[in-house]
Amino acid sequence: MWRFLLFLGYCLCYEIYIVPHSHCDPGWLKTVQEYYQEDVKHILNNIVSILQKDAKRKIVWSETVFLKMWMREQSEETKNTFKNLLNNGQIEIVGGGYVQNDEANPDFEMVIRQLETGHQFLKENFNITRVKVAWQIDPFGHSALTPSILAKFGYENLVTSRMNINFRNQLIREGNLEFIWEGVNFGDHESIFVHNLYEHYDFPEMFNQWKSECFGASNILTDTLIKCADRLRLMIEERQIAYKHDKIMILYGDDFYYSRQPEAELKFEHMEALRDYIAKSSKYQDLTIKIATPSEYFEAIKNTEFSVYKGDLFQYVNLRPSSGGVSWTGHLDHAIWTGFYTTRPLLKQNIYYAQKIVRAAEIVQAMSLQKQFSSSDVSLMLHHDAITGTCRPQVYEDYKFRLEEVVKTSVKAINEAIKSKFSESEAKFSLTLPYKVVIVHNPLNWEILKLLSFTLKSRNFLEIKNWKGENISSQSVKNLLDNEQKTVYIKIELPPLSFVTLFINEHTEKCEYCDKESEISENERKISDKNFNILFNDFGMIEKVAKSSATYDLRQTFWTYSGIDAGAYLFSPNSKGNSIADLKLDKIYVSKGQLLEMVEVLWRRSKKFYDQDFYYQRIILYGGKRFTMEFGVYAYTNEEILMRFSSNDITREKWFLTSNSGDLRERRFYPTTPRGKGANMYPIPGGFAVDLGSSFLQVFPKFSIGVGMADKNSFELLLHRNLERDDSFGLSMGVNDNTFVNYHFEIDISQLTHKGYWKNYLEARADVYQFPLMNLHDFTISDQIWSKGIEISQNWNRETLYVLGFNHSNIYLSSAVIKENGLFMRVLNLKDATQRLSVSGFRFHDKTLFNGLSKYKSYRYPLIDKNELLFYEKSDTGKPKYLPPSDRNSSGKVLLEPFELSTFKVEIAPNEVAEEEDLIYDIEFPTFLESINITEQNPESTDWLIYIVVVLSSLMFAVGIWLHFKMNKSKSIVNMN
Repeated sequence: MWRFLLFLGYCLCYEIYIVPHSHCDPGWLKTVQEYYQEDVKHILNNIVSILQKDAKRKIVWSETVFLKMWMREQSEETKNTFKNLLNNGQIEIVGGGYVQNDEANPDFEMVIRQLETGHQFLKENFNITRVKVAWQIDPFGHSALTPSILAKFGYENLVTSRMNINFRNQLIREGNLEFIWEGVNFGDHESIFVHNLYEHYDFPEMFNQWKSECFGASNILTDTLIKCADRLRLMIEERQIAYKHDKIMILYGDDFYYSRQPEAELKFEHMEALRDYIAKSSKYQDLTIKIATPSEYFEAIKNTEFSVYKGDLFQYVNLRPSSGGVSWTGHLDHAIWTGFYTTRPLLKQNIYYAQKIVRAAEIVQAMSLQKQFSSSDVSLMLHHDAITGTCRPQVYEDYKFRLEEVVKTSVKAINEAIKSKFSESEAKFSLTLPYKVVIVHNPLNWEILKLLSFTLKSRNFLEIKNWKGENISSQSVKNLLDNEQKTVYIKIELPPLSFVTLFINEHTEKCEYCDKESEISENERKISDKNFNILFNDFGMIEKVAKSSATYDLRQTFWTYSGIDAGAYLFSPNSKGNSIADLKLDKIYVSKGQLLEMVEVLWRRSKKFYDQDFYYQRIILYGGKRFTMEFGVYAYTNEEILMRFSSNDITREKWFLTSNSGDLRERRFYPTTPRGKGANMYPIPGGFAVDLGSSFLQVFPKFSIGVGMADKNSFELLLHRNLERDDSFGLSMGVNDNTFVNYHFEIDISQLTHKGYWKNYLEARADVYQFPLMNLHDFTISDQIWSKGIEISQNWNRETLYVLGFNHSNIYLSSAVIKENGLFMRVLNLKDATQRLSVSGFRFHDKTLFNGLSKYKSYRYPLIDKNELLFYEKSDTGKPKYLPPSDRNSSGKVLLEPFELSTFKVEIAPNEVAEEEDLIYDIEFPTFLESINITEQNPESTDWLIYIVVVLSSLMFAVGIWLHFKMNKSKSIVNMN
């Protein structure tokens, strides 16, 4: 009996799940169309042909964008064949989104939209209503947004690849390469099971036809099969230590794999030959090979216990291939992938703008016309070589053109939805003729105060009336760069989710209600309003900011690093950097008036780059909750351009917090070499915050860039990169970016609360749209500047205001879309307390998955009690910041949990009256951020006989494993790219 138990412990039997796949980037070295025509359509054709020959053959497919392109070209017979292969399990759709989205740069709404785009296609074409396996094998690091969003789409499992190499090796040593990942708090403790690939997503070396004798020949001899089987066993024994079970999943494919026939079929024949040989040989009874799908693998391991991980997986770090992974000092040469957080910033800016105007079009079409609007190209831009900027010039130009078309289509959809709402009516007030009309849209569902601007000739004047016919006070500021122009500002409170008309007269002489010129000073160095006081130095840089009687040290400068060792992916300075030496002050204007105070600065650089030789900066105070910071920069060749702030008020260890748009995460400064500065840099799709002691500086760019800690009391924003060299990760060229980039930040200094931060974020990020009227008869608007609009020579005889009707100051309407069976809204509770979901005019029904489908009961993997994974090198990195609660009291019925983001089926009910906006009940903070519940076992309730047998068996099994490894040479863990 003892010997039998020992044999059981010694005999490890491995099940090997070989998963064929082909990774197809929709744009990188080629455009999406070029990749499709030259590679992907052949891959899909070959898949259909190969799989029909043997019902045991299987493969996975991820990129929905290419599948959509391919299906358009197929006959009904081929479409049906493909559907049959899906239905019988030979093809498994993994991922299911339109693309494998980048996880660093997008906010939560952008990620959700691209997933919905893919799911909509799968539902309409294949009646696939759920994808259980998420597939993020190529993005450059992973966000804590990912597990929460995927769980709310009904996914159960996630396959990833790229993480910090040191963390990967730690997980391998611990046997924790698979874990349960808990993400951000979107109202409940959503988590997902994660399988991290042991190596990169290409096949192991023994399967490589160019590196291995196993799979290089057109046929496999018996001697070769024996060698291959032996090598396979060694490889599996090495990999098994990374997992808590004896099942091993291996991907069998690579970039644009299976594109050539008959080579593609030969790949299957090789693997099948090895599978069949091992099955028949008595020598390999401990091995079983299955050509399988990921779902089969996950089904086999689902009763295993796993640990929990609660951080994010930034930054992605691997080894530099150009140095062979070893630096000149003999140490491992780590490549830190944080440059792509900023690479091609203008592309990122355009993608963010397009995403936001698509959201506006979706909502207005759904709520005005009960029609569905969608844009697949805006989802394409979430691809991990698009928004990242890690693509070749012709691909960048293709993306740029597609984005321009997205904006045009969205404006057209908005126009279609509102044109009937501005129907003819009796003139309510008289206007000075002629005049121009601008339609202004507030995309938020609460009233906001916004500063709008109009540019015109400096010798002319503007008179502006609002939708009520009331004159609006305006203030003009002369143009810093062009004396022939000026900018006129108005301050306006816009109703929730509204379209309002502004009537504009341009005069050649001053009038009673025309813009008032600002008082200009070139010597003053201070501006203020009711909330802020800002002090500047003689070079035009911020020195101090005061709010609520507290003054904060905040010293600004423009900074530069050499980019000679960097590239599209890597931020890798070769020195400590310095302030920009050739930046010379040209002029400073301080403009003051009844609406705003502004500091404008113009600097010149000694060397022109194309037509540019200047940087500018504009700080505006107008009585809002935040102040505005606008500036423009460019970069010379091999320059990294940053804006740095230093403060003596930064004294705490964990003073820097970044937001992924779902939560705030504390970051700690790690001393490092200049080349390793990227280790302290993070993406900020949701902005960032800095602890200044009594309050937090909160900064919100209009689009995501990289932000890092320069030292223990300085932080810097990576603004622009113009890089001549390649960093050896596949692009094979630098990023020669000669664009001039205009930035818009909104900044606050206040206490850090849940509601306060996310309200700031949503208001600062939102674009208020100013659409000029281009055609009165057809009521056509465009995205052109106001001066391009038509002049109207009759009194306005149409409505002047259109409000969509969703009005709530503490619930954010993230999306409203029409699907096949009704209106669906996704809403976000902005309060750190439970509250009613009650909005006048709307009746909320069933809660659904994010894609609008009914909720599924998902499998929950068992946990190892209280075993949370920590990255020893950066044990605090990625931990969420517990914000103090705000607005807690009252009682009543629970509908929305704190910061819950959920989708509901909704009925438009004009007579529905909202309940009073009360909070439901107090919660004990941080209850809503606690770990997912762990079910504890009670051994006292277990049958003792079974319990003893289990314990003894486990001991014997452990002894057997010890003997097994004792008899084999120890193998070191190899650092893998």
